[in-house]
Amino acid sequence: MAESYYRTISGKQYDNELLDIAEKATKRSKAPIGKNVAKTLFDAIKDGGDYTDVEKRTVKYIRDNFKFSPEADEYLRSEVRKWAAKISVPAAKKKSQSKSSNSKESSSKTKSSRSKKTSITVDESESSYMEIYDAREESSYEIAPTPEYNELVALNKFQITPKQSQLGKYLIYGILGIFLILLLVFGVRSCNRNSKTNVSTSNSESSLTQTSNQRSLDRVPLQEGKVSNQFDSQAKAIRYINDLQIRFIKQSMATEDTAADKIVTLAEALKTYPGIKVRVKGHTCFIGEMDENKILSDERAKFIYDELIKNGVNVNQLDYRGFGETAEIDSNQTESGRIKNRRVDFTVLSVNPN
Repeated sequence: MAESYYRTISGKQYDNELLDIAEKATKRSKAPIGKNVAKTLFDAIKDGGDYTDVEKRTVKYIRDNFKFSPEADEYLRSEVRKWAAKISVPAAKKKSQSKSSNSKESSSKTKSSRSKKTSITVDESESSYMEIYDAREESSYEIAPTPEYNELVALNKFQITPKQSQLGKYLIYGILGIFLILLLVFGVRSCNRNSKTNVSTSNSESSLTQTSNQRSLDRVPLQEGKVSNQFDSQAKAIRYINDLQIRFIKQSMATEDTAADKIVTLAEALKTYPGIKVRVKGHTCFIGEMDENKILSDERAKFIYDELIKNGVNVNQLDYRGFGETAEIDSNQTESGRIKNRRVDFTVLSVNPN
């Protein structure tokens, strides 16, 4: 394989193609690697027709350093194991066949040439010595058997095929599933007998939580706000505008409690200094689909834009745009970070003399 197919990390060689697949997937989305990417990785491993040491090292590196979804990780692990076992069994059969053919040839030679027993014995001892020497020399370069191959050998001792072991696992899972379903049915019946009122209450609560998790683009009316700051200079007004942020509730158009006061104060600053032109920018956290988040961010920006116009701001001073989940200011991996990312903020585009 050419050098360009390898990548050296900390003095060890890794498969460049497999690393590229994992890196491109994580650059395209911050979500864990899914099953489709895992399938692409497995297809790239199978292309060579063999499972080399470099590929083993690379697969371990990718699983240690890139985040997989549980489904994708299980798929890649199980498929690689099956593939390694599949290509290991033919190799083992070839070795055993070659050994048996060698033994048959040596026995036929001894029977046909008994008259030259002494010389043949010497030759055979030399050849056997050379075979032992070659075997020892080759054994130092042989690759250690994979865990998948060892597992397959253990199964073969009991004459159990991989398909039979897989069926056994499915059978156990099925029995456990039936047992859990029975427990659930009897538990529900006992709960119904004890208290029908509690069940109906819990059902109503669960339906409320489901509806609350759904995305809503309906605007929530704002209360009348109060001006919280007065700006005696244009520079202070610009600083306030660039630092201002209005936060939103998850997956909705509902704003924080202080949003009305912030909008009224911003409107007062823009009316005081009509030369300032501002862009209203909408943002979301990374929960949900990217296209849906773009639409939600547009609606949030347009909502604040319309509220500023209602408060008397000249439309020529305003511009709005949604950025979806692409302009985060904090980590989306924590709830506090996601709260900060669900926002509308502002940027002064230009300042014209009055």
